[in-house]
Amino acid sequence: MTSSRSFVVAEPTALPSTDSRSKGNTLHYTARAGLLSELSRQTYDSLYKALRESILNGIDAGATQVDLDLGDLVAGDEISLTDNGEGMDLEALRSAFMSLGGSAKYEDDQKFGRIGIGSLALLTYGTEAVIETKREGMTSVVVASLYHPQTLDRQQRSQALHDFPAGIAEETPYKGLAKDHFTRLRLKGLVPEVQRVQADPSAFYELLGQLRRVLPLPVGDSRLFDVLGGSEPELVELLRDQADQWSVPVTVASTFQAPMALKRRTYGDDPDETWSGALQPLLKTLRVTQEGKSRKIIVAGYLANQSKAAPGWSGLTARVQNVAVEERTFFDVETDPGFRKYITGEVFILGEVDTDRLININRTSFNRECRDYGIIQRFVANQLETFKRRQVADVQRQKVVLRREVERFRRVLQAIDDVARRAGQVTAEPDGRGLPSSKNGSLAAFDEIDPKRYFRSLGAKVSVRQAGMPQSGYRLEMPENSDCLRLQIAPALAEPTAIACGQTYRLAFRSGTATAPPVIIKNRPREVVFNLGHPAIGSDFIEEGAAMALALEIAYVLPRGDDAAALYEQILAFLADT
Repeated sequence: MTSSRSFVVAEPTALPSTDSRSKGNTLHYTARAGLLSELSRQTYDSLYKALRESILNGIDAGATQVDLDLGDLVAGDEISLTDNGEGMDLEALRSAFMSLGGSAKYEDDQKFGRIGIGSLALLTYGTEAVIETKREGMTSVVVASLYHPQTLDRQQRSQALHDFPAGIAEETPYKGLAKDHFTRLRLKGLVPEVQRVQADPSAFYELLGQLRRVLPLPVGDSRLFDVLGGSEPELVELLRDQADQWSVPVTVASTFQAPMALKRRTYGDDPDETWSGALQPLLKTLRVTQEGKSRKIIVAGYLANQSKAAPGWSGLTARVQNVAVEERTFFDVETDPGFRKYITGEVFILGEVDTDRLININRTSFNRECRDYGIIQRFVANQLETFKRRQVADVQRQKVVLRREVERFRRVLQAIDDVARRAGQVTAEPDGRGLPSSKNGSLAAFDEIDPKRYFRSLGAKVSVRQAGMPQSGYRLEMPENSDCLRLQIAPALAEPTAIACGQTYRLAFRSGTATAPPVIIKNRPREVVFNLGHPAIGSDFIEEGAAMALALEIAYVLPRGDDAAALYEQILAFLADT
């Protein structure tokens, strides 16, 4: 017997109409202390991001100088950040600095901040933050200590946020000048990640590199900008103007480094960072129409193809107000990851940008739902696809073809040299005259094939280089701002030789007739000449047939004696080894 069940789907409960909502009970969110640790941990998940937020707060306060002292692990477990901004009085500390959300900077396009959670930035990395701040004209300084723990137990997490003790503050007499104004933040009880920066030079300089990439810093000498300026001076002027408008000097000091003014890091600052081919400039004005209003957004920057893929530089650095928002991004272009690792560059988003909605709360990503992002993404994605195809994919394919040809040529030359060496070993005691010369003709009148000319026919600019070559004997690259591949080959490949009977023979490739001998051995001058027109070798001098023909020819001219069987075995050995 089959049983059945019936399901009744209730009609959805209708929401109160707009007019009737005021008749019910109003609901409010209840903020509890557990929100603090979650906001801080998820928003500032890296030390350099937390430092960036605190530095931007100082710049928003009008600072013209920011000093970061990463301290000394031996001298004290503390780091400090000082700016000469307008400072705060006790009321401003309570109402602005200690507020969560509802920042007065929201919709202020002259400010970096807009969310209002900056006070949480550094407490993920220490147990206590001491703030000393003063406004111009005040005779006192406000000293506050924030000590709320990041790890809260169940009872602490459920405590109402307005009842949760986050720290204490007081005003004390100031012994300096009344006109002074500043804010100094000292972080104590440092976590191991910060202690490593104090104790390990590599960790310190890694942090320095991260700050140089994300902060709104002045641009110093830039080799990349110099090259780009040769063809796109207006673009470079725009990028430099943007950096000048949105930058403040930041100095960093530590045990390993005297106070140093930071300059923004760009690709190519390190001599090992080189790019292939021409830089692709980006400069486009996009129009955004929303709610009946039209805004203009400018996308400016450049794309480059790394000669050697460095993971730290793969992808674009996207900047708004000269601050890096997304690093190593491809604006959601996901095709061909093998080629994407070579692409690097910067994208500046300028103009009438809706920064409040475009940038997520953690300032390290864009809001994909924002209309601005959709329009920007479509343009940049199209540029990436075009650049990837022209400057990366096509070039890589050309490199593969040319590298394959050079490798074949190199292997054949090595095989010929090995055959010649073994031929010299099986002859009688050398008499200084070298190999017995061939007696069956000459190819001197035929046209010679130049290996350099052959490689040029494959689309490479060929040059011979004596020193600094890799073990393979060649180097293949595309120079900066060039559209052709450059093949640098060692003299051994440009003018190949082989050694037999203690003598050096030049290997020459000449185009003869099919009836001419396949190989001629000469002693004046010492040459082994290959007839590329002979069927035994073929028309392409880098085919394996060249080595085979040489093995037969050398076996033929060696002293035979009367032992036919030994000669036969000797020929088979040559053929097997080649």
